[in-house]
This record gives sequence, C-alpha cells and structure tokens, in this order.
Amino acid sequence: MTLYIGENLKKQRKLRELTQEQLADILGVSFQAVSKWERGEAYPDIELLPTIAEYFGITVDALIGINEVRDAADVKAILDKEKDNLSKGLVEENIRLLEEAVKTYPNNYKLLSRYAINLTFVDIDHESEEYRQNNQKAARIAERILAECTDPEIRNIMQSELCNYYQNSGEASKALEAANKLPSMYIGSEIVKMNIFKGEDLVRLTQDNVYHLMHIFCLCLQRMADMDEQNDTGFTWEQKIEIYRKAIAMFDIVFDKGDYNICFHNLYYLHRDISIMAMRAGDFELALENLGKSAKYAAEVDSLPDKKPHVSLLVNTLEYNSAHNGKNYSDTSCQMLLKHLSDSVFDGIRDDPRFKAIENSLQK
Repeated sequence: MTLYIGENLKKQRKLRELTQEQLADILGVSFQAVSKWERGEAYPDIELLPTIAEYFGITVDALIGINEVRDAADVKAILDKEKDNLSKGLVEENIRLLEEAVKTYPNNYKLLSRYAINLTFVDIDHESEEYRQNNQKAARIAERILAECTDPEIRNIMQSELCNYYQNSGEASKALEAANKLPSMYIGSEIVKMNIFKGEDLVRLTQDNVYHLMHIFCLCLQRMADMDEQNDTGFTWEQKIEIYRKAIAMFDIVFDKGDYNICFHNLYYLHRDISIMAMRAGDFELALENLGKSAKYAAEVDSLPDKKPHVSLLVNTLEYNSAHNGKNYSDTSCQMLLKHLSDSVFDGIRDDPRFKAIENSLQK
C-alpha cells in the first residue's frame, strides 16, 4: 500500500514556510531524516506520527493520507474493471463506468485518458454524427490533459490519440499539427534502449520490438493498399491483393513455427479482405480460397486459451495473454466473419457449395 506521508509532510511544511532544517529542529530529528521522508525513501517512526500531526494541526489519518490511499484503491478497482470489460468487448459499459468515475475524480488524468479512449473505441458507424461528437468530446478531454497533466506517459498517449480525435472530427489540419508534435519512431524509448540493454533484457526487448514493428508493417501495407479506396493510392485490385500477401508473409516469417496466437486474428481479417478484393477483381476462385483460410483462422482465434507462449525463434520469450487484449465487440471471430458473408459483394459465389460449406463451418 502506498502512503502519502512524504507528500503531505512537504505540503504542510511549505504552508508554514518552514525549511527542512527548521522542521527537523522542531521534531528533534536530523535534516537528512526529513529529506528522506519527503522523498518517500523512509517513513517517520510510528511513535512520532502523532507529534507531527499535532504540530501541523491535522489528524494522523490526514498525515498518512488515508483518503488518498482509499481513493487510489478505488481508482485501481475502476481501471481493473475497465480492462476486464475491454477484454470482453464491453466498451459501452466502460463509457458509463468512466463517465461516473471522472465525476468523482475530475482531476485524475489516468481515468480521463481512459474515458477519452473508450469514447472513440465504441463500435458505432464511423460516418455517424454520434461518432463525430464522441471524437470531439475526446479531443476536449485530451486538450485539457495536455494543458494540465505532467505525467509523461499519459501526455504521450493523449498527444497521439488527439491526432485521431481531430481526424475523426473532420479537422485534418489540427490532426497534422498534433502529429507533428510527436517524436519520430526512431527516437522512441524501445529503439534507444536497444543500445543500452544486454543479455536476456536485450533479447526480450528486441523480440517485443519485432512483434510490434510487425504490426506496424502490416498497418503500413493496409494503408498503402487502400482497400476501401478512400485515399486514392492508385493500385489495381491485383496489386492491392499482392500487397496484402506480403503482410501475410511477414507473419509467416516471424511465426515460422505456426504459433500465431492472437495474430491468428490478423490472418483472419487479412484473408477476409483479400477475398473481398478478389470478388471486386472478378476472381471468384481466389475469393473462395481466401474465405476458407479466413474461416480457419477465425476458428483458431476463438479456440485460443487464456495464455499461450510463443515458440518461434524471433519471439520465443513472449507469451500471449488474453488479459492484455481489448476489443469493441462481443461476437466471436466466427460470428463476425459470418456477418461479413452476408455482404452483397459475395453474391457472385453465394450459391457455390464451397461458400455454403464455409458458412456452415462458421455456424458450428
């Protein structure tokens, strides 16, 4: 349990305009002892707490920070619940939870940041007015956090998220301005520490970097392919499919033992998207082939245990843990794919026995 004696002692001392040396003389202790208390490196003897509290005219509970301890425990319980909800796809429940939490703790920037993130993670139509308004609200929260919060981790997350909030609110110029304030990926902590760590720490760090950079690589290729044709990248459907195949090849390189674990989800939607692009290109055989693979990987996602270690050489210090994953839907991957199969894009193969077999496999 974290006590707040140091913070409260420093606050009370400064209110009375005392130096650490003066307070040390009053309490009959050394200056070094007071300094350690305020830095949180040590606590006063329990017999001394009533004397300190009496001198400052406060209770021992107030000196220790009992209210702060209770608040910290309450906030932790809220954040634990939010994380658990995310693993189950209960984003709307999180929004209600955090909306009440920030009323109770209006200056808790961790809660505020999670509220903003959940507001824009909810599974609603991205073209809807509700989605735009949620992003506008999240942007105001992020702006406040950046103006007031000093925690570097929270600030970095909110600066990054703010770019998305502006973009999704139709404010592209503000999004670019916010993005320009972010550091380059090449000077990030995970990159710099590769020159510092050694031994097992270095292996773990580099494997973790490989894992995350693989996802960035996949995202880059998806953006490049522009499957939904929103950004005018100019590729043909055949070229878009080839770009997606290269993303799949990267997963095969990293997980050469087939231990994709949660990345089965990536393979599920990459093959699903290839099947859609193949339909648009008029290649029905390719569409059916990739739908079959998508269904296979969707089933793998749904059958994952809570934890499973990786064994491939490039990631063999890492472990899949379902508690670390968040989603904004409650359906299984098979249910999600089954819903996609109702899209009119698949009408050209709907009567094919292989298509019906895929549908049946997803309904089991």
